[in-house]
Amino acid sequence: MKKILLTTTLLLVVPFASAMNAVMYQPQLRDTTVSDAQWQSVLSKLKGQGIDTLVLQWSRYDDAFTGGESRAWLERKAQLTTASGLKLVIGLAADGQFFERQKQPMPALENYLNHLRANDVAVAKRWVEVLGEQAISGWYISSELDDRRWRTPQMQQVAENWMNNTRLSLAAVADKPVAVSSFFAGNMTPDSYRKWITTLNHSGVKVWMQDGAGTQVLTETERALYLQAPSAGKVIELFRQDKQAETFKAQPAPAAYQQKLLSTPVPQGQDRIFFSLRYMSATNGVLAK
Repeated sequence: MKKILLTTTLLLVVPFASAMNAVMYQPQLRDTTVSDAQWQSVLSKLKGQGIDTLVLQWSRYDDAFTGGESRAWLERKAQLTTASGLKLVIGLAADGQFFERQKQPMPALENYLNHLRANDVAVAKRWVEVLGEQAISGWYISSELDDRRWRTPQMQQVAENWMNNTRLSLAAVADKPVAVSSFFAGNMTPDSYRKWITTLNHSGVKVWMQDGAGTQVLTETERALYLQAPSAGKVIELFRQDKQAETFKAQPAPAAYQQKLLSTPVPQGQDRIFFSLRYMSATNGVLAK
């Protein structure tokens, strides 16, 4: 069984480009005070740490970055990123109410997912106009898939169809690898979660699993069981969440811990995405935590 699983995993990973050593960046409106010189300094430091790719978690969040100075600022930073030699994966449209709206009954949910896909395509078209197709290394679907809403076979088929349809729609804009992330909180068994990730892989979309080290919902031993699922990459959480805070609040993981991770080779055939840029030493004094 282990040999069969390994072979299946390799087949799922091989069609994609070589693995990336990336960092994910969540653009915030408060970041628009960052100058070009500051951004270029951050990019230089990232390259010095072996980072080869920047992943935008989103390039539109509700109404943020939809136009005006904020969108121009983000597009300029993207242009500087590709000019620096780093690859760029473009995160598309994020809906701040996604986790509530995904609870809708099936007909409404399917309409909602079609709406999300249309938004993603519209944002992708804009980026091709701004950067050119060659400057874009991939697309990232900003909606994160948890292990609660998508537990049943019916819902997992809906998720697979959604991912596949979005991939095809984005390929019509610019045919690039497409990725999405997933996280677990103990709502599925490790074996059920592994099977679901395998199903998602069939959509042709790369599934990046969040390692859960920052949220600390599960123990390290428990997380290790879930992380055995055959994903295309891991999202390494560089924060530690304050569980006492009423709203999300976190601090960077210890510097020694981060340095150890950064100096560890990327696992063969798997993308590694550090989360997030805001918690890395390269942005000290530039991006507010």
